[in-house]
Amino acid sequence: MKQDEFRKWLVAQGQTDATASSRVSSAKRVEQYLGDLDELFAQEDRDSILNRFAYTAEDERADRPNPSPVPIDGVLRTGLASLQQALKLYHSFLTEQSNVPDKAEHKALVDCLTRKEIDAAMRECDSLGLKAFLARGGFASPQVWVSDEGNEQSYPAKATVAAAVGHLPDGRALAAKEFFNGFGEAQSFAKLEALGYEILRKGANGGDEAFSRDRIEGAMDAYDQFRTSGAHADAFSSFGTPSEYWVRSTRPRQDRRFPTKPIVGYLLSKASNALTGGWSQPHDAAARLHAAGYIIVDQDDVPLPLPEQYTHLMRGADRVRLVALNYYIAPAREADMSSVAIRARDVARDISEQDAFPTICSALGGKKFKDMAGYSTLQSTTPNPSSTTTFTFTLDTGDKEGNAMADSEARSQDQFAWTAVKTTNLILYGPPGTGKTYQTAWEAVRLCLGEDVAAGLSGEKNRDRLMAEYRRLMSEGRIEFVTFHQSMSYEEFVEGLRPAVDGEVPSENSAGFRLEPVAGIFQRVARRAEASARDVASHRQDADATAGMPDAQEPDVAPSAPPATEATDNNDFQPQRALEKGLFTVGQLPPVRDGTFRKLAQDVAQQLAEEHPQGFSLQQYREALVRAGRETGIEPTGGWEKHNMPTWASHPDQAWLVPADATSATAAVRNPPMDGDLQTSGATVRVEQGTASAHVLIIDEINRANISKVFGELITLLEPDKRLGRRDEIQLTLPYSKKPFGVPPNLHIIGTMNTADRSIALLDTALRRRFTFKELMPNPSVLSPNVGGINLQKLLATINDRIEYLFDREHQIGHAYFTGCKSAEEVEVVMRHKVIPLLSEYFYEDWSKVAAVLGDGPQGPSRFLEARRLTAPPGIADDDFSGERLRWRVKEAFDFSEFKA
Repeated sequence: MKQDEFRKWLVAQGQTDATASSRVSSAKRVEQYLGDLDELFAQEDRDSILNRFAYTAEDERADRPNPSPVPIDGVLRTGLASLQQALKLYHSFLTEQSNVPDKAEHKALVDCLTRKEIDAAMRECDSLGLKAFLARGGFASPQVWVSDEGNEQSYPAKATVAAAVGHLPDGRALAAKEFFNGFGEAQSFAKLEALGYEILRKGANGGDEAFSRDRIEGAMDAYDQFRTSGAHADAFSSFGTPSEYWVRSTRPRQDRRFPTKPIVGYLLSKASNALTGGWSQPHDAAARLHAAGYIIVDQDDVPLPLPEQYTHLMRGADRVRLVALNYYIAPAREADMSSVAIRARDVARDISEQDAFPTICSALGGKKFKDMAGYSTLQSTTPNPSSTTTFTFTLDTGDKEGNAMADSEARSQDQFAWTAVKTTNLILYGPPGTGKTYQTAWEAVRLCLGEDVAAGLSGEKNRDRLMAEYRRLMSEGRIEFVTFHQSMSYEEFVEGLRPAVDGEVPSENSAGFRLEPVAGIFQRVARRAEASARDVASHRQDADATAGMPDAQEPDVAPSAPPATEATDNNDFQPQRALEKGLFTVGQLPPVRDGTFRKLAQDVAQQLAEEHPQGFSLQQYREALVRAGRETGIEPTGGWEKHNMPTWASHPDQAWLVPADATSATAAVRNPPMDGDLQTSGATVRVEQGTASAHVLIIDEINRANISKVFGELITLLEPDKRLGRRDEIQLTLPYSKKPFGVPPNLHIIGTMNTADRSIALLDTALRRRFTFKELMPNPSVLSPNVGGINLQKLLATINDRIEYLFDREHQIGHAYFTGCKSAEEVEVVMRHKVIPLLSEYFYEDWSKVAAVLGDGPQGPSRFLEARRLTAPPGIADDDFSGERLRWRVKEAFDFSEFKA
């Protein structure tokens, strides 16, 4: 192979030296096993060679072996793709190596062009005629044209620029293969636009409405349904796994990447074998989507650069305008935003043209884009043009009042439950002992009961009252607490499979158990929060509907509910009569199968009995069954709302529920709190609007688990705008139960993070956008200045100053270590058994640094540690070791004179 020439060619194509060397190395590695590449490409066609290195995602999932003769170290699919890319490039190099022009020289010539030379080339085209003008330079049928304002005539853009070079002093018109080695489209179009000409494109889609933004996004919606539930299989199942070409959606989604071929196939009703997924031809799938203003990306969602040889692909200002419309202006309008900012650097990244800032700024600031975008005002920053230039567009909002009324009429009752909810995702982080877990209790109570209630429970004096409320809310299921650890998994946190007995008496042919999906703590609290919000909304609507109506007397005896049938598990249910008024508790519960709705009914009854020792009403039982059904998804036919379980279970013949005793029968029954008065710690307070249905999940030590492993695909659902009822709501299908799942906005998440045993940067990618981070640092002022003659404030501040000097601020000692100290003896115990061992761990057993933090030294005073010099063993000279060798020992009694109160 022509190693040196190949490397120079790669650099000339714009690749860095490091990338070029890597490509050459990959090509040489293939040559070791397949022989000389020049001879190989002369004997075989390109595709047959590349197919030896083909390895798809499906191959990877099936763990198929390496199809190539070249051994691969590391990830097989990635290694083969790297070799395949090197071969593609070397083939291009061999194809183009003859008559390679000087690109720098051609660029200099194009930079010298003025309107004078361009107009001369246009007149030349008029004189010769279009066909002869193109044939003279060997140009094919053009897809991109150029015209001047006031002139209806258009001319082939690239051929015009190549001909214009011949009108420069000492210039020569360049043929198609000479001009930038057969490329030069981007340079030509950019120059024409800079000179004030208009670029016109004959796109692959023309005026076809099949490729409108709404139609394309609709096809993506259908493909999402295919991915999650198998819907639209008739349209998508014939398409294989994409390898190179993906398209990025313009709307927020869990995964914004879609394979180009199935999307275009869906739009055109074409099968897989009737399409090509790339963009080498105008009617290929990626080319069509590109022409519609969509961004073509790789499997990692990185925009693909436009190959220069594909002249039909839209470039320049037209490309900038369409991308800005699709990915910035249209989404802002859908989100009812009054303005949107677009930075030139971001657009350059999207269109994969990092040096196109003049074109980008000119396109975004021009009249044509104003007509397309329909904005009212525009502001831009300076310098302009530059990568940092930012354009802020004020959008025409139209009839806001009419839109609001239409939105209100369209809103469903489910959405009503979320209207007043503001979601909180908070992580408290700081060194150990700074009160992060301590603070979570107050934050959780604040989110559940509101700012006013929490304000009266703040401070150490109110800690007992705060914790009483915290425990009450936990008992009601509104607060959940979990600690992450290294072994935490998705199956524990979200959903997993657990063995369950096949029946009360396993049959001879049965394995004895089966695997059933079981909800983890996150799914349980999310479904509980969702059911609670709907209950609150239902109560509000019922209150509105009955407001002003006269009170009606409730009958003593209610008629039995109509019989409810259940195909598999309710064949013995018969309607019975029972007293609807009065209080009940759990009676005799016969054994029933796990996972059935009757088992759920028993569990709910037992939970109510624990929460209400004096008894509970049948109405409470029905409401609890409805909530539990929504949380677990276990419901009888027709749902719990009208099922006759409360009536049936309370009948004396069944005796699942029996009347509570006479002393408790007269006790008042506490219903779940709605918006309004709430008894808390002996005082009546007003619960704030929007907090009555709030639930909180506290995740202690959130950084200790593998976030991707624990949350899985659900991490996207944590974002406030992806919650249920929001405009960009996302629901996913859970992998084991196959049930749809979304996170309600009234579920708040509070995490704690210890900065001493993690790097925040490791979590930023997954959590930074989805959480607010609040730092809690050591606060010496909360400590006493005199505990047994020791100034704890000075002690803690001095130790932390020295730690930060020797190490960093993230490894300080928290004030919580000393808050419980009431005597000098207790301070010494904390120093001996907590602080000093922690310091030794911080400094990796480097006791000289531990001593420095404590103010001790081998020559100075000995307060907490004492050092003894070690002598060298016989036969080893002292100078064989650098520095003296010391043995450090923790003293029997500590000297706190430096921190005397």
